[in-house]
This record gives sequence, structure tokens and C-alpha cells, in this order.
Amino acid sequence: MVLLKKSLGVIFLASILLFLNGCRSDDQTQNKETFAANEIIDMHGQTENLERLDTFVNNVQSGVEDEVELVRYTTEGAPILHNLKYSGSTLTFTLDTTKDAYGNGGVTSYDCNSIRKEESNIETKYVLEGCPNSQINELLYISHDVEKEDYFAFQLNYGVGQRNEINTKEEKLSIYLEDGQTVTVSDFQFSKEEMNNIYRRMILGSYLKQKILSNSCKQEPHESYELKVWINSATKHYEWDECDQNKDGQEMTELVREIVKILEGNSSYPAAA
Repeated sequence: MVLLKKSLGVIFLASILLFLNGCRSDDQTQNKETFAANEIIDMHGQTENLERLDTFVNNVQSGVEDEVELVRYTTEGAPILHNLKYSGSTLTFTLDTTKDAYGNGGVTSYDCNSIRKEESNIETKYVLEGCPNSQINELLYISHDVEKEDYFAFQLNYGVGQRNEINTKEEKLSIYLEDGQTVTVSDFQFSKEEMNNIYRRMILGSYLKQKILSNSCKQEPHESYELKVWINSATKHYEWDECDQNKDGQEMTELVREIVKILEGNSSYPAAA
């Protein structure tokens, strides 16, 4: 009887500990998800959640309190933390290098006046203004200059049945017309400015990161997409359809729309389309 009571007591205590640990895990998960929503990643030129930094810039310029963190990774994989906190009047920038074994390993803070975004066809910059240390003024630099790459080309098939094709590797363009005919343009090329614009949109859409996409659309008819990108010695391949409403699917569909919009401004685009 005594042994039974002891066993029940152990089971009860274990249950309490398990419950408390579960609550703590839920809290930790929630905090992690909340933190990640305000986190911008810069890993060797590839960025994630960059739109959150755009929101922060707009909030600062509108006088709205906000806080984000830019995490930039060294070549060794160590995170360098760049915290930006705006109180409504003061922008505080805090640099944390304590997780970098090859760095100074310190935390420094500066009060700055503001932050702005500078954007051109070949680069995007986020610049801090009015900081006491001029070396930290350029917060983030993103190059999207095609000419700096050894090789860049892409093939995009899109539309109902993927009847349309843009292929810069083979310099080919095929457009399916409403009357059922297909117009093919040989020796098709985008201009340098157009290619830079397309590459920029791919870079800002983090096209190199792993994408979770779906191509299981049941509605008929429906548009589907296939995108292949050749960048230097790497190749990326994506397939999805218009029913994919997940974040990655929506971002990739928006990328297609932007590419098609650039194509429609090209002099080789069939007038009948």
C-alpha cells in the first residue's frame, strides 16, 4: 500500500513537471515566432524578410515606434546582430558581435537621426543617417547587377498549360494568343536594364532560398508555372500553380507577374498578344 502511494506520488509529480515544461515550451515557441517576424536575415548576399525592414523604414519616417533586428552572418557562420529601435523620436542602433569568435566580441549602441532606403537598377542600400560613427552608416547593401555575375539566365513557362515561355538561355520567346495561335520570337533578348530589373526582383524575393511550393490545383482551367534559373555554376528549379496561397507561392506568383510586366514593355513582345 505504501509502495502504491509512492508510485502514485511519483506519477503525479512527473505529470506536473511535464505540464509545466509544455507550457514553457509553448511560451518559448511563441516568443521565437514573434522574434522571427521582426528579424531580417542577410546570409552572404541572400536576404529574407526584407519587407520587414521596408516597413521599419516607413515607420521611422512616419514617426511610428518600431523595432527590428538585422542578422548578418559571417563567412564562418557566426551571427552579427544589428538591432534597430525607434522610440518615435530617437533611432537607436545596437551592434552585437559577441557571437563572432573572430571579432571584437562587444556590444555598442549609437543614437542616429533616421534611416532611408536608396534604390537603383543595380543596387539597393539601407542607410542610417546622423550616426556619430560614419562607419556604420551603410546598414545593408544588396547588389543586383547582372554584369557582376559570371553567368545568369532563366527559363519561365507560365499560363494555362504553361503555353508561354521566356527562355533567355536559348534566346527564345513563345506567346500563346487568344485566337489559339502561338507566336515565337527567335534571337529574343532583354535589354541590360530589363535583365537587371528582373535579377533585382529575384534577389529581393530570395529566389535562392528553399521554397515550399505546391502544384496540386484542382480547379480547371488553372495557370501553372515552372521557373529555372542558372546563376554562375548553380541551377534552381521551381514548379507551382495559381492555387498555391502559401507565402512562398504568392511571392513566386508575384515574381512571374513582374517578369511578364517587364516582358510586355520589350520591343519584341508580340503586338497581337
